[in-house]
Amino acid sequence: MGLYLVGLGLGGAIGLWGRRARLFTYGGAIALGVVASITFGAAGWPWGGVLLVAIIGIALWRLYGATVKRERLGPCGIPRAWDAREVLALTGWPAILALGARLGAGSAGLYAGYVGALATTAADHWATEIGLLSPQMPRLIINRRTVRHGTPGAISTLGLVAAAGGAWLTGFVGMLLPVAMAWLRDEPWDPALSWLPVAATAGGVFGALVDSLLAGSAQAVYYCPTCERITERPERCDGERAEPVRGWWWLTSEGIDLVCAIVGAAVSAAIIGWVPL
Repeated sequence: MGLYLVGLGLGGAIGLWGRRARLFTYGGAIALGVVASITFGAAGWPWGGVLLVAIIGIALWRLYGATVKRERLGPCGIPRAWDAREVLALTGWPAILALGARLGAGSAGLYAGYVGALATTAADHWATEIGLLSPQMPRLIINRRTVRHGTPGAISTLGLVAAAGGAWLTGFVGMLLPVAMAWLRDEPWDPALSWLPVAATAGGVFGALVDSLLAGSAQAVYYCPTCERITERPERCDGERAEPVRGWWWLTSEGIDLVCAIVGAAVSAAIIGWVPL
């Protein structure tokens, strides 16, 4: 019970800080506290620590350069505070994998999948937040056409480098925490963990690219004639209904986040399973 409360307290504290910074709604803050509680309680400190580091990193980059981002995105492009649905889309699959560890399915592959899912989330959001500051215009991943900053499915060189950095950092923390825990307890650690930064980088970047591919081809996107922007929101900046442009109406950014977390987890777990020890 102790670790469940620790996770609830730490996750809730980060969520409330995010609420004050207008990054989370109250529902999103509560959802983060619940996910952190499940992760800490079911799988322990290393698993919970990776989750919190990934979320904090995304939040800090979202705050960085906010003035420039607002100017480039316009009213329709400015991201809203994360609500419970969005938080669960980003962290739900990792939480399920953490529950798998609680049920006795603990292995290097499962942990690698968990870290890979969070690495995908970090890679995607680092690419978005840092890529928005790129001096070069991004290009659609499906046809290389130059588009405005913030267009769904667009990528940039700076964004790709940021994606790799976010995924690698998540993998490095995922390696560091269990090794440090084993060292403190004077216990052996799994040598497969040394490959985790590589596996997480590969899984995270691949998952982020799949995210961009789906966002640029299948995700429902709309056009706001008021600010003349393509947006993933079905409402215009003046509150009226936006014009559908392409994509399946039911495929939202939250759905893509969930799918890509699963993809990134699978890639990372497969790499750890393939590594000869």
